[in-house]
Amino acid sequence: MFGRFLASLKLMSTTRPREIGIDFSGFDQTWFRSAYDEFTSNASNVITVATGDADREKQTILLLQSMFREFLFQFDPWNGLQRWTLANGNASFAPVSAALTPLTADYDQSVRNDARELDGALRSMDKTLREQTSALIIRGVDPANDQSRSQGLNNAIREWALCGELTRRRSMVCLISPNPGAVLDKRTLDRTVLARPALSTDSERSAMIASVAKSLNLTRSNAPEVAHLTAASRGLSLHQMRVALQISFHKTGRLDVEEIKQWKSNEICRSEVLEIENSAVGFGEVGGYEPVKEMVRSTLIHALRNSERAAIAAMAPPRGLLIFGPPGTGKTLFAKAMAKETNLPFINFRTENLFSPYLGEAGHRFRDAILLAEQSSPAIVFVDEIDRFGKRQGSRQDGASQETARVFGQLLEWLGDENRRSIIVGTTNEPDDIDPALIRPGRFSYCVPFLYPNRAARSEILCIHLGLRGGRAKPAMDEDSLRDAIEEIAQETRFYSGAELEEIVNRAKRILFSGTEPKMTGDHMRAAADDMTIDTADRENLTRKHLETAARFGNSKSLIQALASQD
Repeated sequence: MFGRFLASLKLMSTTRPREIGIDFSGFDQTWFRSAYDEFTSNASNVITVATGDADREKQTILLLQSMFREFLFQFDPWNGLQRWTLANGNASFAPVSAALTPLTADYDQSVRNDARELDGALRSMDKTLREQTSALIIRGVDPANDQSRSQGLNNAIREWALCGELTRRRSMVCLISPNPGAVLDKRTLDRTVLARPALSTDSERSAMIASVAKSLNLTRSNAPEVAHLTAASRGLSLHQMRVALQISFHKTGRLDVEEIKQWKSNEICRSEVLEIENSAVGFGEVGGYEPVKEMVRSTLIHALRNSERAAIAAMAPPRGLLIFGPPGTGKTLFAKAMAKETNLPFINFRTENLFSPYLGEAGHRFRDAILLAEQSSPAIVFVDEIDRFGKRQGSRQDGASQETARVFGQLLEWLGDENRRSIIVGTTNEPDDIDPALIRPGRFSYCVPFLYPNRAARSEILCIHLGLRGGRAKPAMDEDSLRDAIEEIAQETRFYSGAELEEIVNRAKRILFSGTEPKMTGDHMRAAADDMTIDTADRENLTRKHLETAARFGNSKSLIQALASQD
C-alpha cells in the first residue's frame, strides 16, 4: 500500500496542491513513513499526529487521500463526519448526509444526523472500519474539559487500536492534535503510534523559500539569501514560515532576514513561556568575569567558528552553564552577552508562566516549549531561577506536587539528552535549593559562581555605565575628573553588586540634570556614591557561603579559583 501511495504522490503533487494552495513536493515525509511502518507492523491501528500546524495537517490528509481514496473519512467539530468524494470531477470532503453512497446498507438518516457529533461519528464509523479497508481522520477535537466527550473518544481509540478486524482490513484511524496528551489519557495514548513531525526542517524551509522566490519572480538583486533565511527561520512551523515570507515581501518587497527574525520573535512570544531576541549586548558591556569570558571564547565561540577543527577533535561545544550567586551580579546580562558573542538567538524561558492552575497543563506547556526551543536552536536558552523547578520528590503527594515532579523529570531528560542542540544557561540565587540531579555530569558543562565584582571589575562596570567603555550613550563630562573619581569609588564599594554600581551612575546623572553645570565631574559621582546606603555587613559571609558551595559542586577548579579573588 505504501508503494502505491508513493507512486500516486508524484502525480498528485502537480494537481492536488494547486487545489488547496500548497506545494507539498518539498515537504518531509520521513516522519509519516516511520509511523506507517509501525502501522503495517501491527503496532497499532491508530496513528496520533502531534501537530497544530495547518500545513502539516493538510499534508497528512493528502497522504491518506492517496492511500484510501474514496474510503477516507474525517471528523471535525464544525463539519461533523465527512467523506472524501468525487462529484462533477471535483474531489473534496462532503458531509456524510450528502454522500452519494451510504457507508453501509443499514446506514439510515438518524445515524447521518447523529454523525455531526463526536460520539455519533465514532459509532457510525465502527462498522465501516471493521468491514471495509478505510481510514478515519479525527481533528480539531480537544475534549479535555468535557469528560463525557473525552471518555467516548478514549473508549473508541482503545477499542480500535488493537482490534483484530481493523488489523485484517488494514483500516486506520488518524488523530491529529497539537496536544494529544490533553485529548487522550496516557493509557489510551500509549496504545497508538505517536508521530511528532518537526515544526519544519531546514530542507523544507529552504525549498519553500526557493518556491516562493520563484513564484514572486524575484530578481538576483532582491533574491533571498536562502541559507541565511533558512537558519533565521528555525522554530517556525510550515504555516508560520509561509506567512512570514508573505509578510516580509509585502512590507519590504523582498524576502528580508531581519523581518523574518522579528516576525518569528513575535510568534514565539505568543507561547507565553518563551521569548526570543537577538542580543545587542556583548562582553564589552559586561564588567569583570574575565575567566568566564575566556572560557566561553575558547570552548564555545572558537568551536562554533572552527567547526572543521572541532570535528577533527570530535569535540562538542559546552552543553551549558549553571551560574549561581547573589542578586544583581550580572547573571542575566552575561547570558545575553554570550548570545551576542556567539551570534546565536537568546531564548528566555519564562518559568514564572510555566505553571498553571489546571492539572497537567504545566507538563504540556513545558514539553511544547522544549520542542520549540530545540527547533529554534542552536541558541542560548536562558532559564532564570532554575530552582523554581523544585526537586524530584517532595514530602507532599498532592496533585500540584506530582505535577512539579513531572515537570522536573522533563527538565532532567532535556538536560541529559545527548542530541540536545540548545546551550542552556541556568541561574539561581539559592544554589542550595537546587536538586543534586541538576548538576550531575552531562547536564551542565560548567557550574560557575558569580560573586560580587572585585575592584578592577567595579571600575570597569562604572566606566561601562558612564559610556567610557562599550556602546552606551555618555553624558557631557570632564573625563579626567571622572576617571579619578571612578578609581576612588571602586576602592570604597567593596561587596557592591553590578546593579548597585549602575545605580550610582544613574544618580550622578540625575544630580547633573538637576543642577546647572555643563558637564559631569567627579564630584557628581562622589555625591551619588555618598548618597547610597548599602548594608554590606553580611555580604562577606554570603560570598564565603557561595565559594563553599562552588567547592562542593563547581566542576572547574581553575575557573573557581580565578573568580574567587576579592579585594
